[in-house]
Amino acid sequence: MSEKRFGAEPAPEPDGLTVVHRFSSHEVVRVNLYIAGGFYRSVARASYETPDGRLAYDLFLWPQPDRSPSGWYWWDASRMKRRTYRGPGSVS
Repeated sequence: MSEKRFGAEPAPEPDGLTVVHRFSSHEVVRVNLYIAGGFYRSVARASYETPDGRLAYDLFLWPQPDRSPSGWYWWDASRMKRRTYRGPGSVS
């Protein structure tokens, strides 16, 4: 399977004018994706949306967080799976 089809696309870090949503400890967004030749599980630390509706997540990747390509990636429903868990202290 090709990297182009299954690889996650890096997104730019938000500038000072972009509204960034930071996830609390009660709100966990898990994303599974393929990047840099391997499959990763991740937890989103933050997200932002562009004026045209494109969504980016700041992902902390496993299995080797110290060597994985953690960072900002564009959300792509055809290439990624996402699950959101909201705990008792979360705000909807």
